[in-house]
Amino acid sequence: MAARVWSIENQKGGTTKTTTATNIAACLTQEHGKSVLLVDLDGRQGSSSDWAASRDDAAPLIPCVIMRETLKRDLPRISVGYDYVIIDGIPNISELTSAAIKASDLVLVPVQPSQYDIWATSDIISLIKERQELTGGAPRAVIMVARAIVGTNIERSAKEAMAEFGFPVLKAQTHQRVAYVEGVVKGLSVMDLPKGDPARQEIEAITLELLEADK
Repeated sequence: MAARVWSIENQKGGTTKTTTATNIAACLTQEHGKSVLLVDLDGRQGSSSDWAASRDDAAPLIPCVIMRETLKRDLPRISVGYDYVIIDGIPNISELTSAAIKASDLVLVPVQPSQYDIWATSDIISLIKERQELTGGAPRAVIMVARAIVGTNIERSAKEAMAEFGFPVLKAQTHQRVAYVEGVVKGLSVMDLPKGDPARQEIEAITLELLEADK
């Protein structure tokens, strides 16, 4: 059976694409026992690949490859034997972004709860919809509120605005938490935190919703 491909995409920088991609990869591996290949499309910054390379011997292996123009040609070959491929997208709209969307079964668009971020998301939404029109609905796409501020209700109005794009908005979301960045240098994820940690619970809930959306 071919690997399921999930792509984390938003052309705007700072939307937590890498944080989301690495933590979902870790959750699929550690919580669900899946074999996961992480694909880093940003060869210049290489944040996902740096994270994967920093994981120590005790951590479950999550291999990561940097791919660029050869994504369409090489991904089917290198993903053989994996349950899931998680693509960490790039912060712009390009042929590579289009190739990642075409290769995906599910696209997750993380959006911070501000009107500026919502406006900036329209281009990637349009690109996904164009692909769906050509294929009759593939890939599936969902939106996630990212880095909401704990104790505020701004995400409620943001979710209403995001819903106007026409894609489902996940019930689960991430909040601004130090836990998401503390262990990165050691290749850790929030899945290495205790079961009751809020950040870990957020990623677990997001991953469950994605698994349901990808059925």
